[in-house]
Amino acid sequence: MILLTLNFYKLAFGNVITNISGILYTIVATSFIYEYTKSATLAAIVALVRTIAKIISGLQLPFYTERFEITRLISSFYLFQVLLLSFFIVYFKLIELNKFTTTFIYLFVFFISYIEGIILPCRNSLVPKVVTHTQLFRANNIISFLEQTVSLLSWGMGGLLVVYFDKLWILVGITFSYLFPALLFKSMNIKIDKMKHKKKKIFRLDGWRVVKSNPFLLKMLIVDIIEGIASGIWIGGITLAFVREVLHKGENWWGYINTSYYLGTILSSSVLIIISSIIRRKLVISMSLGSLGVSVFVFIFGLNKIPLMSLVLVFVLGLFYQLRDSAQRTLLQLHVKDDDLTAFYGFYSSINSVVFGFSIFLMGTISDLLGPQNIYLLASLMTLVSSILIFVALKNLKIEFNVNKTI
Repeated sequence: MILLTLNFYKLAFGNVITNISGILYTIVATSFIYEYTKSATLAAIVALVRTIAKIISGLQLPFYTERFEITRLISSFYLFQVLLLSFFIVYFKLIELNKFTTTFIYLFVFFISYIEGIILPCRNSLVPKVVTHTQLFRANNIISFLEQTVSLLSWGMGGLLVVYFDKLWILVGITFSYLFPALLFKSMNIKIDKMKHKKKKIFRLDGWRVVKSNPFLLKMLIVDIIEGIASGIWIGGITLAFVREVLHKGENWWGYINTSYYLGTILSSSVLIIISSIIRRKLVISMSLGSLGVSVFVFIFGLNKIPLMSLVLVFVLGLFYQLRDSAQRTLLQLHVKDDDLTAFYGFYSSINSVVFGFSIFLMGTISDLLGPQNIYLLASLMTLVSSILIFVALKNLKIEFNVNKTI
């Protein structure tokens, strides 16, 4: 088994702490809004605010990366999170709640999400810089395994923490936790060339210029948009409607379905880590097979009316989603130049946020018109088209691995 670098483990551990803290603050912020407004709609706007913030930060990312070394930039923005959270805690301790509280929470969520939108693309761009090409697929699956495990545990434990502990004390813990990744990224020793020219524009499309100049990336972007729209079937409203109207079960089964999916992705990541040396040379086939598997099992899921069978199907879907996502992530990292990685990830983050927002609206509307069962059949067809596009467009793609180079 190939050993990975110390910098990689620092990156992975920093991601774990960040993911736990991010999930907890999302739960706390949503809970604050619902508690003081008694409105599920206003609480749901938290997701919209996060999306807008990440679109903006993705477009502004090149402005920062040209001026600061990337690990220093990440560390600094973690410290900004600490200051912002500290201000939020003091605000709620010293100022009585009034009609402006909800607006303040939205602003808080916006700025925290903006910071996340800067940190996440930077962190993603570091993965190919701390491992060799031959280690890349395995490294991506280790990170994914940790992310999915943390998500599974954090969403469940976060709900319990909000019930049994004071929300402000939870925020205090989150605030201190961000100091650890700040220190970890500051201690990473990575040689990255500095930009020679600094552009003054704050909003930039550097990532789009990277994509449009590379036919492979353009094809991947089209595939990603199709699958991103199709993935809207898993938003809470549609899944909950399916559980109630098709499976005839309560909200608890919505939670069971999410848990089953995460267990599938965790198992898939574990297996892919073990067989990474085999899969990394068949990335296009793996990505196409993953999308095909998603298409088939989403179709079966849409037709199924047996509650227990739905859990099995979602578990299997987790396996195929993970295979596709891991192969895609590695392919992208292998075909973007070192200097363009951060700008590319910033642009991709913005595009994914736009697609996610559009998908919520589109799939929600179609679900209301056609019913929650038919929307899964439509998503299955879209994913099938994506799988065919991947295989036809990329089947002759040559993948070269630089064994000795740590990118």
